Amino acid sequence: MSLATNWGYNLTGKTTALHDLITVDEFNTFTAGKYTGDTRIASEIKAASQAIRNYCGWHVYPSAECEMTERLLYGNGRAKRVGKDLMIQLPAKYVTAVSAVVIDDVAFTDYAFDEDGIVHVFDATAMSRKSVVVVTYTAGISEALMDSVKELVAHRVNHALASSNGITSEAAGGVSVTYNAGWVNSARASALPDDSKEALAPYKIQGVF
Repeated sequence: MSLATNWGYNLTGKTTALHDLITVDEFNTFTAGKYTGDTRIASEIKAASQAIRNYCGWHVYPSAECEMTERLLYGNGRAKRVGKDLMIQLPAKYVTAVSAVVIDDVAFTDYAFDEDGIVHVFDATAMSRKSVVVVTYTAGISEALMDSVKELVAHRVNHALASSNGITSEAAGGVSVTYNAGWVNSARASALPDDSKEALAPYKIQGVF
C-alpha cells in the first residue's frame, strides 16, 4: 500500500490513512466533557490536525514507513552533493530508521542518519544531475511523546468552539478571564497563533540546505 502525502513523499507499509491527531473522546477528556455531543468537534479536530501537519511540513504522527523520491536536477533541494558524498534532508523529523537508499536503481549501504532526518550517504560517486534518489525510512512521533501535541490540538478546538459561541470571557469560582481581540480573531481551529507555532518548534522541519 502507498499513500501520497502533501509534503513530497509517500506513506507505505500498513499506514493507509492519516488519522486526526486526537480523537473526539480525548478532546472530551481534555475539556472535562464541556462540549460533549457538540457535532462540530470532529470537523474542528480535523482542521487543527491538518493545520499542524502543514505548518510542521510532514505527517507528524503516527510513526510510519515512508518513501521519498528526489531527482537531483528537478527536486525540492533535499539532496546535495558534498565531495564524493550525498547529504539528504528527509521531509520528516523523529526518524527512527532508514532501511534503503537507492540511487539510479543501485542500492547504497554505507550511510548514516540522525533523528532530524539528515541522511549522509558515503562515496555516492555513481551520480549525475539527473540521478534519482529513493529513500525508505521510518518517522513519526511515538504515542508516548504526543501529549503536548494533543494538548495543543485540544486547545485550538476548544478556542474555536468557545469563540463561535460568542464567548469573550469566562468565569469559574472567583477567577474570571477576558479574551483579547487577537484571541477572538484567531477563532478558527486551523489558525495557529504565535504561541502555538512556538510550541510546535520541536516538530517543524527547519531544513539545512
